Amino acid sequence: MDAIKSYLENMFLHLPKTAEVLRAKEELAQMMEDKYNQLRSEGRTDNEAVGQVISEFGNLAELAGTLGIPQEVKDLEVDTKQITLTDAEVERYIKVSKETGRQVALGVAIILLGVAILIFLNALAERGFMPDKIAQAAGVGGLLLLIALAVYIFIMAGMKSEKYENLETSLVKIDPYLHERIVQMKEDYRPGFARRIAGGVALILLSVVALVTVAILEVGGEFAVMLMVVGLLLAIGLAVGLFISAGSKMETYDKLLNEGDYTKQHKAGNSFAEKISGPYWMLVVTIYLTWSFIRAAWGISWIVFPIAGVLFGLIAAISASFGKQ
Repeated sequence: MDAIKSYLENMFLHLPKTAEVLRAKEELAQMMEDKYNQLRSEGRTDNEAVGQVISEFGNLAELAGTLGIPQEVKDLEVDTKQITLTDAEVERYIKVSKETGRQVALGVAIILLGVAILIFLNALAERGFMPDKIAQAAGVGGLLLLIALAVYIFIMAGMKSEKYENLETSLVKIDPYLHERIVQMKEDYRPGFARRIAGGVALILLSVVALVTVAILEVGGEFAVMLMVVGLLLAIGLAVGLFISAGSKMETYDKLLNEGDYTKQHKAGNSFAEKISGPYWMLVVTIYLTWSFIRAAWGISWIVFPIAGVLFGLIAAISASFGKQ
């Protein structure tokens, strides 16, 4: 019955919370429960009963007249952009999302690796292990090459996922059986998602603790601090990889189920954030490179990216809130 209740909630998720709609929801819930109990008493398994109930009562458009809410359902269909996906298209989308999530995570990790190498070479130069100019040339050159590689990876990932961009702003309609299977997949993935997020956070915190400890105790001097900074960047790279890969998979389920940040209201707000994301990040990269070259601040200019990420999240949140109004 939990699966049926979850499906029912999703059916009425975007309808107005009027007294008539709430009455219709309770009526349909009772109809589903009665049918489920009947099938179970006839010897059907839980999965068979759930599947039969969803198949019989899972189309709200067909039931709207019986439930007395035809106008509400009609208004929703007119007001909402919907995309219908077949089982094969859903499977393909899940596969592409998994691949692109890994690619984006790899690209971010490569950029942070380039920054870490630059700082490491500068630290070696300060200790006299290599000439300053060679360290700067190798560090900056290596960073730019790695950025170019990361951009290439981002572009390839973007080309793969380009055909699914409309899922960001449109509601998804899928077969009831497949919907229930994705709900179960999402629930099964929750523990793994939590472990990845917790692992990434722990990795960053441990690296910060190591850096702060070395800095306060002055163990090994400035060179040791620089090495800890390098270690912190590598840890952040691994953690961000975990965050992106884990979040991408959960985001895929949310898009298909119209949940989380991909409800009707959120998608209306996200459309603005999506439109400005390209120019926004191009501006961020321009600021980063300008600051780094003019001020020779490669060791600190990387902070532009996390700050820009927080600001973009704020912009997306504000645009989403206006989308609800």
